[in-house]
Amino acid sequence: MRHECSVRAEDLGPYLLGQLDPDEAARVAAAVDSCACCAEEVRRLRPVVLALANGVVPDLDEDVLKAPAPALDRALASVHDVRAARRRRLLNRAGLAAAALVLVIATAVGAVMIAGGDDGSNDRDVTLIGQGAAAGTVVLSQRDWGSALVLEVRGLAPGKAYGAWLADESGQRVPAGTFRPVSDGSARLNLGASLRPGDAATVGVTELGGKDVLRADL
Repeated sequence: MRHECSVRAEDLGPYLLGQLDPDEAARVAAAVDSCACCAEEVRRLRPVVLALANGVVPDLDEDVLKAPAPALDRALASVHDVRAARRRRLLNRAGLAAAALVLVIATAVGAVMIAGGDDGSNDRDVTLIGQGAAAGTVVLSQRDWGSALVLEVRGLAPGKAYGAWLADESGQRVPAGTFRPVSDGSARLNLGASLRPGDAATVGVTELGGKDVLRADL
């Protein structure tokens, strides 16, 4: 059959899959309407492309097997690309869902760690002694995993990094968290340390890389 237009046979597969841009698709569609050769090739390729795009292995009849090799190869390659893209989208969605689940679990565990423990009857309200204008208080509560601290401070350097800690009788410090005071030099935050209150001898706040600015014996 005589090919009566400039459309390439290998463009017919992407045309059937809707992968051409609008202008190119319109050009190929016009060729299919006017060119008997293109129309015949589309008729032969259509069942192959549609079946493979839906994940079905088609039962190829004799006419389909006679489809020109370049057009059929291009169609099969395009179908492979479409299916690979679908698999990538599914994997990305699964990965995002898994990450979201991990975040939810981590948040829930953190909330239990901060909230879980005794009923508050054994909380200790400690006044921190500071240098210069620094002052503060800390409420120390026992938890199954150690100590929860509610720290309130003032008179510190705004924006500077500080670290809170508990220390045992030997002076070994256990970090409870870091923070930066706001513009007025104050901060209020919930912290936690793995050292239990009964094993703690001192609580304090240190300027990171510097000296202690607040502390109290327990």
